[in-house]
This record gives sequence, C-alpha cells and structure tokens, in this order.
Amino acid sequence: MKKSTLLVGFALSVTLAHSALAADKPALLQRSAALQCADRKIELKGACYKEDGYPGLSCTSLRFIISDKASGRELGGQAFKPAPIQTGDSYPIVAEKVGEVTCVETEAKEKFIVATVNNGGNCSRCEWHELYSWDGSLLGSSLDAKKNPAIGAALQATESKKARIIGQGGLNSVRKEPVQDGH
Repeated sequence: MKKSTLLVGFALSVTLAHSALAADKPALLQRSAALQCADRKIELKGACYKEDGYPGLSCTSLRFIISDKASGRELGGQAFKPAPIQTGDSYPIVAEKVGEVTCVETEAKEKFIVATVNNGGNCSRCEWHELYSWDGSLLGSSLDAKKNPAIGAALQATESKKARIIGQGGLNSVRKEPVQDGH
C-alpha cells in the first residue's frame, strides 16, 4: 500500500511541476509577413513568442515560402530548424531571422530572390544573403560564394547597377495571431 501511495504521490508531483512550468511559458503567436514580387509571393510564417531577456520575438518554427501568385502553388523555400532547447528557454529557438527580401532581374534577364538572413550575432558570418531561383529553389548563400563561384557571380549580378529590382521589402513587419493548438 505504501509503494502505491508513493507512486501516486510521485506521479502527482511530476504532473503538478509540469503544469506549473507550462503555465509560465509565454503564449505562442502565429507570425506571418508577405511580399509580392511580380508573379511570386514571398511569405515568412512561424510560431513565435516574447521571451524575457531577448529583444523582439523568438520563434520556435519559421518557414520562408515562395509561391506562384496565380495558382497559389508553393514552389519552394526553406524551413529553419530550432536549436535544441537551452536551460531557461521556454521553447527551442530558431536562430535565423529573415529581414530584407529583394526580387531582382539581372542584365542577363535571369530572375532571383535574395533574402538577407542573420543569427543575431555580431561577427563576419552572422549576416548573409540567401539566393533563390525564381522557381523557389535555394541555390546557395553568400557564405558559399568563395567555394561556389557560380553563387558568387549570381549574387554579384543581383547587385549590379544594370539589374532591375522587381520587388523589395522587409519581412519584419508581421501580423501576430494566437496559435490554436500550441504549435
């Protein structure tokens, strides 16, 4: 009888401790922002929250999506993965943050989508540009430019004075809605 009472007491204390920890977690909010670039829709969607001690919102999931405007069909993009949860964090946090997005047509009439991404640090590799094809495929980043000359050349072509900006904007201005099921 004592063993079953101890087991029930232990199970109850674990459940109460888990409930107390869950009650202290900040609410997750759906984060979304969109940019129109000719026949492409660029979206950033995530489940985010305000973590004490961190500036801005922290996201536990984040997706960068490139879609065809006419059909609404998702063409490509990227899902950013959260780092393992750290002591003191409410949820696992995605380090990457997408800021400015530019849609460019180069002098050679190639179209690219360039996203500025950072991880919040203060270093030479803490901010970079990701290069996407017009069909939504991630081609590479400025971090790869030295190893992959084609990526470096494409990024240079998007920054040329002869390149035409099709669309540009920040994905920092976001709408926030509560997450329904906790994720």
